[in-house]
Amino acid sequence: MKPADRSRLHYVAAILWILLTVSLASWWMFFGLEQSRQLNALGGPEVERLVRVQRMLMWEGGTFIGLLLIGGVALLVSIRHEQARQRAVGAFFMAFTHDLKTALASLQLQAESLREDLPDAAGNPNLTRLLQDTVRLGVQLENSLYFAQPEGGLFLEPIPLARFVQRIAADWPQLKVSVSGDATAIGDARGLESVLRNLFQNAVVHGGATKVRVSIDQRPDGRVTVTTQDDGRGAPSDVLRLLGQPFIGRSPTSRTGVGLFVSKQLAQRMSGDLRFERPAPGGGFTAVLELPMAGK
Repeated sequence: MKPADRSRLHYVAAILWILLTVSLASWWMFFGLEQSRQLNALGGPEVERLVRVQRMLMWEGGTFIGLLLIGGVALLVSIRHEQARQRAVGAFFMAFTHDLKTALASLQLQAESLREDLPDAAGNPNLTRLLQDTVRLGVQLENSLYFAQPEGGLFLEPIPLARFVQRIAADWPQLKVSVSGDATAIGDARGLESVLRNLFQNAVVHGGATKVRVSIDQRPDGRVTVTTQDDGRGAPSDVLRLLGQPFIGRSPTSRTGVGLFVSKQLAQRMSGDLRFERPAPGGGFTAVLELPMAGK
């Protein structure tokens, strides 16, 4: 369910709760008054007591209904304030993340320029580690942005997958990526890039992989599957079935699991899916991304 739909659901639930409780309280009050009036009309020694009961029902019933209305209005106001606060926090975080990404992109560009312009810097381990850390921070910032703004719009367009995967893999020179097959899928370029970056990043950081095989297959039902299999440590069976949920990591070095959670959410928002399968006999970690095929 989209966040906007959840917000509307909260409002509808609060309004229905107000209507239900106020209706029940009103029915209870008027039913009691009607019964006391009928008994009063019969006369008898208890007339004075019935009059006191009527006054009690009027005052206490009216007060009870008033309190229910006040509580219901306070609930609606609280829901509105909380949603406004979430929008403000999301806007701030989006602007803050954008500024960080701009500075990080500038740092990465300068480091790459140093590696290209200075022959002695190419093999410098500190410069290599700096470039790796900038890529890793960029992935984490992108994940944080999607996590904080899950309702952000996507621009769906045809994407040639083989060339797209090879371009993304260039940011991990320590990872040998082989691509077989090709197809054009419908997806959001930025969202798909985030999904692939998370898969490559997980392969290197949490799996210790040095190779990744990417297979692109067209299915007869008009879907495209992008299967990535690395040669890393894989994931334990009890963890594998939980991947894609927030704060479930692939390994002890993966503390939050937000990257795979964001990736799965992005795949579903692009009318696809992302699932994690048991490793092949050769071991490693296997992820299958499914997307609609262009022109279908």
